[in-house]
Amino acid sequence: MEMCVMSSIDSQAPPQFTRPGPSSTPEPQRFQLPSTPPETADSPSQDTYSVPWHKFPSKVMDELREKKYIMGKDRREMVRIVAEDYLHKHPGRPGRQKLRELASMIVGQYPASFKLTEPFGNKPFAKDGSETVFRQLEHRIENMKRPQSSLKRRAGGENSTKKRPRNSDLYGCVAWDPIIEGTVCREDLLSKRDDLKRAFQTRDLQESSVRKLMTETYPIQREILNDADTPIGVVKDEWPFLFEVPHLFDHASKLLGFSVQNKLAQELSKKEKGINDFLDSKGMKTGEGPIQLICGIAKYFKEDSYKLFDKKEISADPEVELPVTPCILVRGDQQFKIALDGLLVNDHITSPIVALSYVFSMFYICNIQYPPEMAFTLEFMQRVFFGINPERGSKAEKKGKKRHFIPPQVCKLVSQLKEFECKQKESEWAI
Repeated sequence: MEMCVMSSIDSQAPPQFTRPGPSSTPEPQRFQLPSTPPETADSPSQDTYSVPWHKFPSKVMDELREKKYIMGKDRREMVRIVAEDYLHKHPGRPGRQKLRELASMIVGQYPASFKLTEPFGNKPFAKDGSETVFRQLEHRIENMKRPQSSLKRRAGGENSTKKRPRNSDLYGCVAWDPIIEGTVCREDLLSKRDDLKRAFQTRDLQESSVRKLMTETYPIQREILNDADTPIGVVKDEWPFLFEVPHLFDHASKLLGFSVQNKLAQELSKKEKGINDFLDSKGMKTGEGPIQLICGIAKYFKEDSYKLFDKKEISADPEVELPVTPCILVRGDQQFKIALDGLLVNDHITSPIVALSYVFSMFYICNIQYPPEMAFTLEFMQRVFFGINPERGSKAEKKGKKRHFIPPQVCKLVSQLKEFECKQKESEWAI
């Protein structure tokens, strides 16, 4: 078993994907790594609530009565109506138990229209489809209730006032706020930005020319990305090439100081089998592939992998209620899409390693904290697969007064992997 875990961790010291690295087997490495996040409050309301069936479009009601499966657009409209109606009658954020009750009420009235049979990773959907409706309700209400500035950035411009960055924004970055150097003037860079916008529409620039212009304009790309009030949609309009795989990875490489997709491919080639064997020994069989591996790690941490992955039946409308943080829409073994802040930013990725590298990079490129529901899993990925081990700080949201440089839960898994590796090696020589 070939893994890399960091040496013993002192409590005071912190311890697409162009193509994988060389196929030769790397030298064995020791595992070295250089409170449970709360869910939405489970506070069920004692108030009675009736689903506003009378507000649903007549077409939807006809489909329900005829026991037809409710597809994407109609389902989203139902979820929107119920969410808005409930919040109007019950101000404040409903708990997850209440949302599950609402989902069960909807599904229970017309079960044939919501039944699902396809599992999601290691955690199957509820047979009646209520889990899917619950998640859509949760995402919809999260989008409605979150502060308007949560994932937004001010429209970039010369007159915008800089705000002090959060520690989590700078975390792990080596070129977060570069200075425009030498004789280069802002007007020249803005002109090149406009050239890139036109080229994205006309596709008349060679790839090498696009990459050169994207490299030269990196400083003003960081300006708009670091401006917390500018919506992601505006960033995408101003820098459409940025969300294409090669250019996003070029940007991430400059920001973090290493090739994200190559690093992940290399580390998985060394560590994937060992981690899979460990999880299998714990009764957490993951299945094949990198995405299933991450789902298995999330299961170990008792985290909700749906915050990072969304998998629906292929025939359904692909537009779904999504988390506001970066997530992967899994549409098949070789079909992946990336969404951020409810917006589809890339819909043509064919490699799971590229998809994982892309979505992980987005947390750093767009200054987004890890969602509490997947914070341990993402920190494990950050340290074990990507080798990002800052001496202080965290990319996760701060909870409580006491902070650890490395969460104890992550340290525990690393320690268990190290012990498992040693036992495996000893067993090879047992007589």
